[in-house]
Amino acid sequence: MKKYFLTIGIICFACTTFAQSILWRVSGRDLKAPSYLYGTIHIQDRRVFAFDSTVWHCFNSCEALAVEVLLDQVDYSTVLEKMMLPKDQSLAKMLSKEDFAILDSLCKAKLGSGALFLLNMKPFFLSSALQQADLPKEMPLALDLFFLQQARNRGMFCYGLEDYMDQIKATDAISLDDQLKILRQTLHDTNDVAASFDSLVLAYLAFDMETITQMLEDTVLPDNFSRVLVEKRNKTMYKGFRKLAKKQRVFCAVGTAHLPGDKGLIGLLRKKGYTVEPVMFEWNTGR
Repeated sequence: MKKYFLTIGIICFACTTFAQSILWRVSGRDLKAPSYLYGTIHIQDRRVFAFDSTVWHCFNSCEALAVEVLLDQVDYSTVLEKMMLPKDQSLAKMLSKEDFAILDSLCKAKLGSGALFLLNMKPFFLSSALQQADLPKEMPLALDLFFLQQARNRGMFCYGLEDYMDQIKATDAISLDDQLKILRQTLHDTNDVAASFDSLVLAYLAFDMETITQMLEDTVLPDNFSRVLVEKRNKTMYKGFRKLAKKQRVFCAVGTAHLPGDKGLIGLLRKKGYTVEPVMFEWNTGR
C-alpha cells in the first residue's frame, strides 16, 4: 500500500539533495539587514517546538513575521463553502455501500460524528481530516500558528504571503476521480499512520530532507498537484518575501516544501543574487 501524507493541513516536502537545515539567513543585494526563512510543519507534536535559542534569537531580531496565510483572519465559512462538492453530487452516490459504511464508522470514531453532515465535502478534504485525526495534539496550536501568536504578542508586523483561498482552489488540480481514489485508500489502508508520521517527524528533526523525499516519493497525488500547490505558490511567496525584506527584517515561516530546490524560495532568491546561508541550531530534546 502506498504511503502518503496529504498536503493541505500537514505538509508536503518536494526536496532534492540539500544542506541540512530548516533555518536560513537571507542577505545581500538590496537588503539593508538580514532576514530569515524557517521551514515549518503544520502539526501540534511538541517535538517540533523544541528548537533552541538560536531560532528565538533570529525571530526576535526581526520586525515582522511573514507566513503563508494569516490564519487568524481567515473567513472559515467561505473556506468551508469551497470545500464542498457541487450540489448535485454526494459521497453517498460516489462510494459503494460498503465503503460508505466504513466512512461513517471512521467519522464517528475519529471526528466525533457520523458521515451524514460530510456527505457534500470533497473527498480530498475529508481524507485529510481523517488522517489528521490520528496525529498528536500535544500543543494548543500548530507550529505556524504558534509563530503567528508569538508575533502578535510581541507587536510585530504580520503578513500573509498569499490568500488561503488560493490553497483551497489548488486542490481543484486533483480530479474528483483521483480524490475518490485517495479517500478509498484512506478507508482501506491498514498501515500504521502514527508510525509513518513519527518517522516523518524524526526526519524533520534531523533536517534529513533526503529521507523525507524518499518517504513521500510513493504517492497517490497526481504530478500536476505538486506543481500547482508548491511550485506555483513558491513564486508568489518569493515575490512577497522579497518586497517585505527590502523594507524590514522579516522572519518568514512557511512549509518546508517551499524552501529547497531550484524552484523553491532559496533557489529563487539565489538566482536574483541574494546570499542564502543555512543557520545551524539544535533541538532541546529534554523539553
